[in-house]
Formats: sequence, structure tokens, C-alpha cells
Amino acid sequence: MKINKGISLIVLVITIIVIIILAGSVILSLSTNNPIDKSKEATFKTNVGEYNSELALTVSGKYILSPSFDPSTFDKGVWDGNGNGAGTIKEYITSITVADAKKFEIRDSKLLYVGADQVEKDWLLKIGVENGTATTTGLGIDVKATENTTINGQAASYNNPIIPKGFKAINDGTVWPTGWNDGLVIEDVNGNQFVWVPVNGSTVTYAKWCTTGIAYNNANIFDDTLPLEFSESNITTKYKGFYIARYEAAFDYNTGNIRVQTKKSTNRDYSSWARDNAHTGYLWNYVSYTDSKMYSENMATSYGYDLTKVGTNLITGAQWDTTMKWIQNSGKSVTDTRAWGNCSNPISPANVTEMYWHLQISGFSEFWKANNIYDLAGNTLEWTNEKDTESLAVSRGGFYGLSGVTLPAAVRDSFNYNPQMIVTYRVALYVL
Repeated sequence: MKINKGISLIVLVITIIVIIILAGSVILSLSTNNPIDKSKEATFKTNVGEYNSELALTVSGKYILSPSFDPSTFDKGVWDGNGNGAGTIKEYITSITVADAKKFEIRDSKLLYVGADQVEKDWLLKIGVENGTATTTGLGIDVKATENTTINGQAASYNNPIIPKGFKAINDGTVWPTGWNDGLVIEDVNGNQFVWVPVNGSTVTYAKWCTTGIAYNNANIFDDTLPLEFSESNITTKYKGFYIARYEAAFDYNTGNIRVQTKKSTNRDYSSWARDNAHTGYLWNYVSYTDSKMYSENMATSYGYDLTKVGTNLITGAQWDTTMKWIQNSGKSVTDTRAWGNCSNPISPANVTEMYWHLQISGFSEFWKANNIYDLAGNTLEWTNEKDTESLAVSRGGFYGLSGVTLPAAVRDSFNYNPQMIVTYRVALYVL
């Protein structure tokens, strides 16, 4: 009798099903106890613990420096990995990796995860780190900054300027983000306007260089004092730029106090009578060097700016020359400004009816504007924070009654501190 020693089809099927079930159990076990995943989780949690420790030290330090410090207002956004991370989480948690700096924020002095990885979210919930949605998508245009920050919320740089606390970026001929190099305009609550001058360190460096008129390296030329908080390293390294007033100085008489306006003036002022009679809005000329320096440096205080975030100064020689280089790069000559200045010998289109060879209000003509800044090539001369010996101060820019070649935007000249002539000034704004 022949005996069949094989297995039946039914037994084979059952065996295969059992093998599949066992294999699935093994795979599931391996997936839930994957040593590689466990290692990643442990490393991630360890890093986050270090971030929290560094943040705690930062917050404690702020309490020590200022007992009035409010932790609920300490918020810093993600870092995009560019620059040094100033103004973002990277500035306060220096140990954070680039990858993690794109996933975390500081909110209310606490670490908040704003990434999209669900696995990481679950890991963090186990150690008490909350998940949230990124809030620092940026200010955008026409939104007042409650802290020094950028329009897009990313790290500050020459092409991503800081918008100081209390200011807003306005869409005045610039399209963000591509318009930063056209002259981004910011405005305070009183309508004072400043324009961002980018300092990229290559095509635009922060330096004196103009030699028209009195050479910058003349043995007699030297810089005057500046506010103690003023930092050239903030301009060249931290933020890579600065702001200068969009307009020549205008006189403002505010409830018994004199202060400077950096907005379009409303009247020309040929003498001192407007100041004596407390008129507001007049182009501020016949002003002494000493007064121009004082009112420039006092502007931040007189308008209630947060002095821990921003300050003001009479524009320096380096700031003026750097602005000249930036404008020169845009295609305009700064040593022959007949084509874009208020001077006695303009070169302009035939249909232009501007009133050349006359002093005008600041901001009078769009033809006298460069990179969103008015009247650098004329209307009239402007004081800068430079001296030519102890009895003379330095002026810059063109003059309405003289040639745009003889007195172009880049020129340096010098006068007695208190000249009996039409000379004004321009404020600069620096970020802290």
C-alpha cells in the first residue's frame, strides 16, 4: 500500500498564514523598539533639554539686569540659518542647531515647538514642551512693530532690514522682498520717515570715500562725538545697514518744545522768523551746527522712541559716503548731480517744469529723489557730524543756486558753526 508523505494543501495554507502572522508580530515589535529611532529620540530630547537650560539662564539674566523685566513679552522667532541670527531664537540659544532653529520659537520666555514633524511633537509632549504654530511670519507692510523685527520674521541682514519698535514699513514704491535695494521706507506714529541704506560689505561698504571738495582724509577733518549707544559694529556686522531721514530737517514746535521732523516740509524758511514765532513744518535752515547735532540726537527722546531699541544722530560722514556709494551703484552720478539735483544748471527732460535755482520745501520734486531719499543733491547744504578744525564744521550735498558739478551730492565743504546762510541737516537712525 502506497503512503503519501507530503502535506495537504489545507495544511500548507494554514502554515503560510501562521508564518505571516508571526512575521508581522516580529516586524511590529522591531518597529516599536527600533534602537535607531530610540537613539534619535534620546538625542533630540537631550538637545532640547540643553536649549531649555540656556534659555533659563538668559531669562534669569534679564531679571538680574532689569527687575521690571516681563517674561510674557520675551518672544523670539525662528532663525532661517542666514547671518548671525540676531533678533531670532539663535541670538538667545546659541547652541541650537540650524535645523532646530527653524522648528522652535521663544514665546513668553518658554521654548515652543512650531515644526511639522508629528513624531517630534509626540517626543516633546513627553517632556513638557508644548507644540504651536509659528507666529513670526513677519510684520509685512504697514504693520507697526512691537519689537525690533524684520518684515518676514527672519534674521536681519542688509537685504532683510530690521523694522524698529514703534515703526512700520510702508509700501511707497518698494515691493517686498525684492524692493529692499530701492529704498525701503519706515515711518513712526507721527509720520517721520527714514530710508534703509543696505551695507552688504562688498558693493556697499561702510566707509568714507568721497574726495569732492574737501577730501575726507584732509588732516583737519575729524569726526565729532556720537551718542554712547551708537555702534558701528551693529551697522557693519549685526544688522548690515542703517536708516537716514527721507527728508531734510523740518522745524516742529510741539506744545512749547522744539523738535525736528523728518517728513515733507510744508513751507520754505528763508530766515529765523518762523522759529521765533513757533511755526511748524518749515524747512529748517539758518541752523547752527551745534543745534543740528543737538536736535538730531534728541529726536529719539522727543518722540518717545524706545531708547533700548533705537537711537538718532546727526548723519555722520561715513553714513553720508556710504549712502553715496549705494546711490552710485543704482546708476546715478554723485559727483555730477545735474541730472537729479536742485542746482543752477540742471540736465533734465524737456517736459520738466520744476522750479530749479530756487530753494524749495524738502520733498518738492520726484526728480530730486534717489533711492526714495529726497534732496541729497540740493535743495541746500546739510551739516554732517564732522569738523574741519575746532572752528569749522563740515557740510555735504548740493546747493540750489550753484552748479551740480561744483557742489554735487558728494561734496564736502566747511563753514563757521553758526553761518548766516541757508544750511540744514539730516537725521540718521541706528538700531540697537
